[in-house]
Amino acid sequence: MRNSLAIVLIVVAMIGCKPSVPSEFIQPGDLEDILYDYHVAQAMANEAPSNSGEERNYQKNVYFHAVLKKYDVTEAEFDSSLVYYYSHAERLKDIYHKVKERLNDDAKALGASVGDINKYSTYSSTGDTANVWQNETDLLLTPLPTSNRYDIYVKADTSYYKGDTFMFQFMTDFVYQSGSRDAIVCLVAKYENDSTTQTVSHVSMTGQTQLRIPQNREGTLKELRGFIYLNNNDRNNEGHKMLFISQIQLIRFHSKEINNEPATNGTAAADSLSGTSNATRNHPDTIRRGTLQRDSGKVLSPDKRTAIHRVDQQPLKVKRK
Repeated sequence: MRNSLAIVLIVVAMIGCKPSVPSEFIQPGDLEDILYDYHVAQAMANEAPSNSGEERNYQKNVYFHAVLKKYDVTEAEFDSSLVYYYSHAERLKDIYHKVKERLNDDAKALGASVGDINKYSTYSSTGDTANVWQNETDLLLTPLPTSNRYDIYVKADTSYYKGDTFMFQFMTDFVYQSGSRDAIVCLVAKYENDSTTQTVSHVSMTGQTQLRIPQNREGTLKELRGFIYLNNNDRNNEGHKMLFISQIQLIRFHSKEINNEPATNGTAAADSLSGTSNATRNHPDTIRRGTLQRDSGKVLSPDKRTAIHRVDQQPLKVKRK
């Protein structure tokens, strides 16, 4: 019995403990500090006055080597460590979570305003404005064929209405030694009436990215498919390239202009004159320059009508042949 208990404890310990990073590579805590200073240095390079993109890239390279010198790390050691962390992406994601938190704390301490990403962070999956994204919120992409693409799939449910609009948004952090930065985001929305819309955007800067899916008044969203793809435009460039994506959200906005209540007893039948629904709402009366209140598809009697300006107090008479 004692031997069985000892075996169970050993197995649990083996499962719960991650193998340590080999000593020849930069350790997670040190890499966190290096990447943190790297982002601060890149921001400084972006803010520095320059006459051309080439000069700005040169400044970024100077700042990058200054960071390595600060931590007494050679470029070869940094490169070999990135190769290791490439094959252990989960470790790198954990490190980047901590880097991101430190950068966000710094921004708040400096009085940075809350951006659109954080503005929707407290929304649940229900309500007129809701964050309906239920997949992973953080990604790490590299130009390698096995890790350069993330597929997007969202299946709609009964909480999706006709006329909904959507905003897909996330934060990006490019960690590039050199080469052009280019990520492609593609979203294809398919509706119940078989219509589709496609939205494509190229991302090349660190920061916030937003893609808006326009309103479809004729159908309810059925599914949303797409991908995020890290392009490798400069294959001859051997520099290491990483794209860290965080805070992924899909914000759904219900339309206030379209009545999405289920129709009953034909009360939502189309009005042959106006082309709109006869469901409960205020309709403009172009003849009387007022407003006629309709209830359950029935026009109220003249004495119950409300109108600011009346041209004729008598009901409109129609001659029948």
